[in-house]
Amino acid sequence: MQTQMIHTASHLVKRTGLFFLLFCCIIFGAKAQSFYAQVSSKKVQVGVPFEYAVVITVSAANYVAPSLRDFDIVSGPNQSNSVQYSNGTMSQQLVISYGLVAKREGKYTIGPASITSNGQKLETSSIVIEVVKGAVSQSGGQANESAQNNPKIGGEDVFIRTGVSKTSCYLGEQILITQKVYSRFSLVGFKKINPPAYDGFYAQTLEPISKGQVATENIDGVVFYTYEIFRAMATANKSGKIILNPMTAEVVIRKQTNAKPRNVFEQFFGATGYEDLTVNAKSRPLRVDVMALPENGKPENFDGAVGNFTYKAQVTKSDVKANDAFNLKLTITGKGNLKLLSAPKLNLPESFETYDPKISETANSKTFDYLIIPRSEGEYTLNNLDFSYFNLDTKKYNTIPAENIRIKVLPPDPSSSGAQVFTPQSQIKETENDIRYIKKGDFLLGKTETEFFNSTTHLTLILLILLLLGITLFIRRNHIKNNSDLVLVKERKAAKMAKKQLLKAELSMTQNKKDEFYTEILMALNNYLSHKLHIPVSDLSRETINRSLLNKQIDEVMIARLLATLETSEYAKYAPGAVSGDLKTVYNDTAALITGIEGQLNKKGA
Repeated sequence: MQTQMIHTASHLVKRTGLFFLLFCCIIFGAKAQSFYAQVSSKKVQVGVPFEYAVVITVSAANYVAPSLRDFDIVSGPNQSNSVQYSNGTMSQQLVISYGLVAKREGKYTIGPASITSNGQKLETSSIVIEVVKGAVSQSGGQANESAQNNPKIGGEDVFIRTGVSKTSCYLGEQILITQKVYSRFSLVGFKKINPPAYDGFYAQTLEPISKGQVATENIDGVVFYTYEIFRAMATANKSGKIILNPMTAEVVIRKQTNAKPRNVFEQFFGATGYEDLTVNAKSRPLRVDVMALPENGKPENFDGAVGNFTYKAQVTKSDVKANDAFNLKLTITGKGNLKLLSAPKLNLPESFETYDPKISETANSKTFDYLIIPRSEGEYTLNNLDFSYFNLDTKKYNTIPAENIRIKVLPPDPSSSGAQVFTPQSQIKETENDIRYIKKGDFLLGKTETEFFNSTTHLTLILLILLLLGITLFIRRNHIKNNSDLVLVKERKAAKMAKKQLLKAELSMTQNKKDEFYTEILMALNNYLSHKLHIPVSDLSRETINRSLLNKQIDEVMIARLLATLETSEYAKYAPGAVSGDLKTVYNDTAALITGIEGQLNKKGA
């Protein structure tokens, strides 16, 4: 699929920085894993959609998106929340995702996204994407825009099918969700894809199995061309009946016609005509029944793990001096909802200090690494480290016991400057008279100020508030009055709008795109004159422009320069390559013309 098949719908997506006031999230992982970026595949093909996602699990603000200028944005930014309750504690994860399509082959870098968390700026790591040539058949021409609702092509000819590995599953169980396009005609590409919304699931995007190749599939004796566009491993985060909403896409197909051969070569070789059509394809909603986990036999330490796991608990050392640190590592391995597992709650002795664990993950394991500092000497036992999960094969809860870990804490090093003395809370006695007799002798109490209510300060503040309210109402009334006449508003903002159009022309000039440059120059001048002279763009002509500007007493030399610039821009638009000249000079002359006309109009009170 070519990038050119991804139509201008991507320009509707704003690529500037997005500032979201994000919902507060409970930190359930280490900071190294609290804000990161991921892609569905680091090796993609030209024209084949893939997903870029930013995962946030901390309290955050001031989100700044990465630069995606090397890709077309076909969807996004999309937001999804995943909330989990465990032992009365809520953990939340926010995912901001984008559907991207590579424009051309090569290696490109997606820069870091950033947020502000607890006063600190956090950034994701950059991701390098390798783009290779697409293998899907390419279109020989532009798709016919008028064919989007072609009556000859029905929903049974081109459609999207949502598939799931299970239509009934347990809460926390992983299921596979796919979206595949079916067409009775040759598949050329896509103009726009609206990605699916997995409401009620935590979804991890996988690489589609199509990998740029169109396959065929026989359904009830009818052969369809098929192409998988989305694949995700989803974990239900709520029980009940969950509906997977339909997804839509604009699919470009190639259909043979009875048109005559377009040239002598097609006539000689007997080639038939064809046309490329854009068809709106849609999937049907699909229901998934999510069963709640049974209450019977649920262990007290069950923390939501569903699947089939092994478990190991170990410490780096069992003999340690007071105020020195050791590490406790809890490793969970297997298949299931590993990514949703939060850090286990530890039941440590009173004199042991610990911090949020460092979390590391692989494809099938997750390790929670706790740093623990004992403050008081003695012999201690770490127990209650068992791990429980719900086994999908047996439909029962399993508990993997962990052996008791004995820790011998030796006296602290006397020479250590960081040594601390720990006193158990049970030994601290509260004294009833601990703050008496701080000050002895007689002392007098006096009234230092009058009451605030009805005081001079109180009345002054009320008057100030009333004055500010009156000023605000006056400004607002003037604002409404000044903006009630749309014609005058457009006239007043004509120069500002023209400057924005000139910025686009300047960008085309720096990229040496002459055709686009002259088109932007022409639009800037026409829109400015239309708004300033109160003439619709369709009615603008040399005569009406000349007559209107003369009536407003604009200098004739400036009018002649304006008409010449309009004529040059129109000639360049309809005869590309025929106009030569310095684009910088044309740009500067246009800006000077708009500024000069604006100045004369303002001076004469027009």
